[in-house]
Amino acid sequence: MRKILFFLFVAYSVLGQTDSTVVCLPCNQIVEDPAFGKLKEAWNKRPIKIVHIGDSHIQIGHFSAQIRAQLSTVAALNGTGITFPYSLAKSVDGAWYKSKAAGQWVGDNILSTKPKLELGVTGYSIKTVDSSASISFQLRDALIDFSEVKIWYQLDSLSYQPDLGSDFTLLDKVKGEGKLGYVRFKRKGKSSTIQLKLIKHDSLAREFQFHGIEFVSSTASFEYHSLGVVGAQFTHLIQHATLWKEQLQLINPDVVIFSYGTNEAYNGNLDVAYYSKQVGRFLDEIRMLLPSVSIVVTSPPDTRSRNRIPKKQIEIIEAQSKWKSSFYDLNKVMGGFNSFQPWFDSNYFLKDKLHLNKAGYQLQGKLFMLAFLNQLKPQVDVRALKAEIDGGIQSIRKRVVNQDTVVKDSVEVEVLVPRKKIVLSTVFHTVKKGDTFYSIAARYHVTVKSLQAKNRQVKSSALQLGDRIRIK
Repeated sequence: MRKILFFLFVAYSVLGQTDSTVVCLPCNQIVEDPAFGKLKEAWNKRPIKIVHIGDSHIQIGHFSAQIRAQLSTVAALNGTGITFPYSLAKSVDGAWYKSKAAGQWVGDNILSTKPKLELGVTGYSIKTVDSSASISFQLRDALIDFSEVKIWYQLDSLSYQPDLGSDFTLLDKVKGEGKLGYVRFKRKGKSSTIQLKLIKHDSLAREFQFHGIEFVSSTASFEYHSLGVVGAQFTHLIQHATLWKEQLQLINPDVVIFSYGTNEAYNGNLDVAYYSKQVGRFLDEIRMLLPSVSIVVTSPPDTRSRNRIPKKQIEIIEAQSKWKSSFYDLNKVMGGFNSFQPWFDSNYFLKDKLHLNKAGYQLQGKLFMLAFLNQLKPQVDVRALKAEIDGGIQSIRKRVVNQDTVVKDSVEVEVLVPRKKIVLSTVFHTVKKGDTFYSIAARYHVTVKSLQAKNRQVKSSALQLGDRIRIK
């Protein structure tokens, strides 16, 4: 076994992956844009607010929980961020509470073909016209430290007034330029159950539309809002979240983390060029709305939904790398195309192969935060985080070490353990539909420049199906 491990270390060093047989730790960094650099200067001077939007990988909460956990090691967070009682919109409640509704409520989210409700960046909303309706929130952890509660809703003359009962005192209302706003309540008691009731304050009031709840600590100022929607694609957000600008402006974040692409990757008919233009316009709109904001785009992880290959995965990642934003290539950090297999074999995925399990999301979240903290606050001690990551990837390494063959895309690298000497063959890649020098370089963890140097006879702008590209 030691001989095999030593051989794999030598082989992968030669092949360009210098840290691990699968997880690419040298790749674990954020390609920074100018706004990210300015964020470094602001970090210690004022409160920082982060909004993280995306799909089920964000809503499920294990990935974002690691971001929260690691942020809290360098700065106290001011609470939960905006949360939503997802079960009332026919999804699954998050980690903070269980929710139960009384009365008649209608729920909707950005996945609807024609949403019945106006939606914000939260992605979900519920509405009632019954003034006797209510929602109870049973905190999963009675020791959650909060002194205030924010109720996000459509604050206009038609709306019922939210009320939290005698254990809370109304502090103020904050309304944006449009329909959205929130009301703040100060906590007096220590009850672990919160009852949201409605008051019909005048004859015009006839409805209440709820967009989220925050549990806030007044002693801290850093914020992290994790707002994902199961099954969502970016187009669902821009087409159906008509109030996203209003809500984002009210939050006024310093950082927006953009984590879409997993579901789009399985859409074989996706026009990636047009999709890229749509996202580019969206990011420009965010910058116009929030001129000093830093946008960090994360690539989709490598997945296989019911054994389907995500046909557009490489194209989407290549497009993401060119957007005017900071970029974190989670796919490359995992190990690139086909890296899902050793992760799956190491019990980091659910059976559907699309969603990781808790341990898998936690490992990805730790990898992201190692890059984030290393680059934003290089003076922070991340040795404990590195140790956790090293422990997490040991099982993946062992899975690969125990295999007789390491598979990289369509090329097999023979792993032999001869008695007297080691023989390594030259590695080639056969060009398939959609391949570019960039996508090939990303798969094998080499640079585009090195590929071009080894393949001077091939024009990078005109790769042909069947071309053999030398990797090493």
